[in-house]
Amino acid sequence: MPFPAAPWVIGPVPIILTVWAAYACGIAVIKQRPTTGEAFLAAFLLPGGLTSIACQLFLSHRNFTALLIGNQFVSSAFFFIVMHASGMRGTPDLTSKETLQRAVKSFVILLTSYIVSNLLFWLFPGSDRCTIAKCSVYEWALGRKDHIFARLYLETLWGVMLLMGIFSILYYAFRKIRRDHFSK
Repeated sequence: MPFPAAPWVIGPVPIILTVWAAYACGIAVIKQRPTTGEAFLAAFLLPGGLTSIACQLFLSHRNFTALLIGNQFVSSAFFFIVMHASGMRGTPDLTSKETLQRAVKSFVILLTSYIVSNLLFWLFPGSDRCTIAKCSVYEWALGRKDHIFARLYLETLWGVMLLMGIFSILYYAFRKIRRDHFSK
């Protein structure tokens, strides 16, 4: 027998990924193993799923762009909190000038990509171009397109990927500045 009310507002794929991520994050925190790919992926997927579900349940009639950017920042911060709680600590600082130049270049690319992608998400929402013939698998997997969850979930995960890189580079830059200028 098929699902009685398919497609759901929140599809089964994000639900399954979020439940698995909660389990994997719990294991990573308990066993203090942050360096496994499973712990990293779970710390990436869990906050994106939780914040998107919370926005669908409580804030679905608010400004989508504000929800998206808020979700991305909250999820990125939660990623670093989970990774720290699971035992990940800082790595050695950047030392050579070539490495620093590469970090600045990466920072500029990531920041530009983040701003451009959020502008594109804002300017071209895309859900009105999707018909049931084109999007039946999308709706079955992620949720109904007439609600904010399906768009918010994917776009939050994309923004979190970019913000993780931006925040990592900023963290190492602040550590380097503190080490070079304030440790004397």
